[in-house]
Amino acid sequence: MHIDYLADHRAFIPTLARWHHAQWSYLSPGDSLERRVERLHKHAGKSQIPVTFVAYNRAEDETETVVGSASLIAQDMDTHPELSPWLASVYVAAEQRRQGIGSALVRRVAAEAAALDVVKLYLFTPDQERFYARLGWTRSEQCIYRGYPQVVMTLALERQAP
Repeated sequence: MHIDYLADHRAFIPTLARWHHAQWSYLSPGDSLERRVERLHKHAGKSQIPVTFVAYNRAEDETETVVGSASLIAQDMDTHPELSPWLASVYVAAEQRRQGIGSALVRRVAAEAAALDVVKLYLFTPDQERFYARLGWTRSEQCIYRGYPQVVMTLALERQAP
């Protein structure tokens, strides 16, 4: 398994957009698959916010298959505009779960944030609080967001040496 910038693997965007739309469209019912594709193209940068990372497998014939993603974005909850930046869109394909891919993606986003001099990172989750707590995240609050219960969590980051 490899983790890299989405910028270097744009062919994964349609698959990621479908996965993200299927997983989170309930939070943005007016959103479309096309908008998600556009957003992912905007997140296909390097060493900046927003940025998306992809996890992928490479076969012996050099064929690459995407297995997950995670993003670092400026805003994720419109009810919390004072909080920034956010870990978002952590997704691992169902058949690839429980292999450490999600943890590796979260750590990669945290490392990128630290390299960008971010001192605190945020996320929200409806059901993965224990997963994130194992990675050092702490609960900040519980709230209702767009009609659904969510837990907001934070991760304090260490500044990277130059």
